Amino acid sequence: METYRIPKRLQGREGALGVIGSRLPPIFQDREELAASSDLAASVREALENAATLIVICSPNAVASRWVNEEIRAFTALGRRDRIQCLIVGGEPHAASRPGVDPALECLPPVLFEGGAGEPLACDIRPGQDDRSSARLKLLAGILGVGYDELRQREQARRQRQMFAAASVSSVGFLVMSGLTAFALVSRNEAIHQRDIARQKTLTAERTVGFVKSLFEVADPSEARGDTITAREILDRGAHDLDQGLEGEPTVKAELTTTLGEVYNKLGLFHEGEATVRKALALKGVDPSTAARQYTILGEIEARLGDYPAAAKTQERALALLKGRGPEAAALMPRAWNGLGAAQGRLGDYASAEKNLRRALQADIQRLGDSHDDVALDLEGLGEIEFYKGDLAGARRDVERAIAIRSKTHGPRYWVISDDLNTLASIAYMAQDRATAELDFSRALAGYEAVLGPDHPQVAGALNNLARVELEQQSFAKAEPLLRRAVGIDLAKRADSDDLAFEYANLAIAERGLGRLQDADDLFAKAERVARIHKHRNLAPILVERAEIACERGASAQGFRFLGEAGPIMKAVYPDDAWRTAWVEAVRGDCLTRAGRVREGAPLLRANAAVISARWGKTTLYGGRLLAMQKRAGMTDGSGVSRP
Repeated sequence: METYRIPKRLQGREGALGVIGSRLPPIFQDREELAASSDLAASVREALENAATLIVICSPNAVASRWVNEEIRAFTALGRRDRIQCLIVGGEPHAASRPGVDPALECLPPVLFEGGAGEPLACDIRPGQDDRSSARLKLLAGILGVGYDELRQREQARRQRQMFAAASVSSVGFLVMSGLTAFALVSRNEAIHQRDIARQKTLTAERTVGFVKSLFEVADPSEARGDTITAREILDRGAHDLDQGLEGEPTVKAELTTTLGEVYNKLGLFHEGEATVRKALALKGVDPSTAARQYTILGEIEARLGDYPAAAKTQERALALLKGRGPEAAALMPRAWNGLGAAQGRLGDYASAEKNLRRALQADIQRLGDSHDDVALDLEGLGEIEFYKGDLAGARRDVERAIAIRSKTHGPRYWVISDDLNTLASIAYMAQDRATAELDFSRALAGYEAVLGPDHPQVAGALNNLARVELEQQSFAKAEPLLRRAVGIDLAKRADSDDLAFEYANLAIAERGLGRLQDADDLFAKAERVARIHKHRNLAPILVERAEIACERGASAQGFRFLGEAGPIMKAVYPDDAWRTAWVEAVRGDCLTRAGRVREGAPLLRANAAVISARWGKTTLYGGRLLAMQKRAGMTDGSGVSRP
C-alpha cells in the first residue's frame, strides 16, 4: 500500500488525510517496526496517537490477542472509531451467532462492538471473497476518503495506458536486467573458469540466460501496476521464480539469488536484500567461494541497516572462507576487507578500519590498476575514516580521487558521486566553510533524487545534512521540513537505522528553536533511545541537549544527571574536539545559573567560553546559545562583551 501511486486526478483533492498527495504517508506495523523499542506499550500508544487510520488484520488469532483488542480500544478512545478498517484473512465473522459454526473461528475482535458500535468497514481476502487487488483498493479508498468505484475506475484507466507503454517499459527493464545478467554471468563464469570445468560452465550459462529470459514474463501489460513496470517488479518476480527452480544446481541458484539480493540493496530495499541473501545462505551444497560472496554482500547490507557489529562479524566470516583459496579469493578479499573496514570505522575502531581499507586499496590497485571502480570504493572508505579522525586534508584528497575515477568510468551523473559530494560537504562543514558545505549537500541531494527517486534512504541522509547546515545558521524554519521528510523516509524504509539518532536530534533542535520545547524533548528522547540501542556516537550530545531542556524547565537535578553521564562519554568519543567537552561544562554552568547558583555557574562559563568561541561564531547555533548563557549569568551586556 505504501508503494501505491495515487492517480494524478485525485492528487490535490481534500480527503480524509487532508490534501491527497502522490502516495500514502508511512504505514506503521507494530510487529515489524517496534523491534528497537524498549517500551512496547508507550511506542504503540504513540503510534496510535499519530495514526489517522487503524487497519485491523482479522483472524481467530486477533480475537485471542489481548494486545490487538487493547490497541483497538485505545484508538477508539481517541475519537477515531470511524477510522477503523478491517481486513479479514481467516476464520468466520460473527461465528458465535451462526448455527453450525464453531465459535472458536470468530475473526472479528470483540472490542470492535463495545458500546453498541456498528460493524466497521471490512475487506475479505479469504478464498472466494475479494481478490487482493480489490481489497487493496477498498482499503485505500477508505483511508483517502474517496469512493471505491472512483479509485477502481482510475486504476482500470491507468492499466489501459500501461498497454501502450509496455514496449518502452520493456526496454527499460531490459537495460536493468542486462546489467544483472552480465554481473551474474561474469561472477559465475569466473569461478567456473578457475575450477576449469568446461561442462559446468556451459550448463551455468544456459541456466543463467534461461532464468533472465523468464523474468520478462512480468512485462505482460495486464499484470502491470503503477505508472511503469519497475525494476522492483522484475526483482520480485526473479526472487519468486528462484524459490521454485534450479533445485539441482545449488551453486548457480545461490549465485543468482545473491545477485538479486545485491540489486535490492542498491535500490535501497535493504530488508528485501537481506532476506534474499539469507535464503541463498540456507542452500546446501554451495561451494565456499560463492558462500564467501554471500557473506560479503550480507555484511554490506547489515551495515546499511546500521547493525555494524553484525556487519563486521559477517565480513570476518567471509574472509575466513576465502583464506588459502588462492586465485579464487583475489577478486573478493579486497571487497570483504573494505566492508570490514567500513563497519569498524562506524564502531570507532579507526586503526583497524584504516588498516583493512588500505589492504583493500593496495590489492585492488595491484589487480586492477589505479582507475577502477573498486579502487574508488576503497578511497571513499578511507576518506570517511580520515574524516572521522579529523584528517580533513587527507579525507578531501582521497574523496576527490574517487570522484575523478567515478566520473571517468561512469560520467558525472553517476549516483555514487552524490555520496562523495556528501562527504566533501561534511569536510567543508567541519572546516567551517558553510557556503561550500551547503552547495555540495544541495548537489548531493539533487543527484540522489534524480537517480534514486525522492524516497530513497540516501535522500534522507542528504536532507539531514543539508538541514544541519541550516540549523548551524539558526534557520530553524528552513531546517524543520527537511528533517521531517528525512525521518519519514527512514521510518518507512529502514526504521531500525542508526541514522535516526541524528535525524531525531536535529529535528528536536529545530523544534526547540521554533519554541516548541515539549516536542523537542520528546524527539530528543527518541534520539536517545536509538543512540543507546546502536551505541551511537551522538549519544553524549543528545544527553547534553536533554540537560539544557531539563534545566530550562527548572528540573536542574535531572539536568545534572544527564550531564554526569554525558561528560565521560564525550571525552572518550570526541577526544580531539575540545569544544565538545567545553560545551558540557558550559551547559553545567548555565544549569547552575538557572538554579540561582550564579557564583558557581559563571566561573564554568568563563573558563570554557574561549574554547567554544574559537569553534563557533556569535551568529551560529552554539555561539548564539553561549551568548545567551553568558547574559543570564550577567557576564555580558548582550553584545558579547564579557564583563570581569
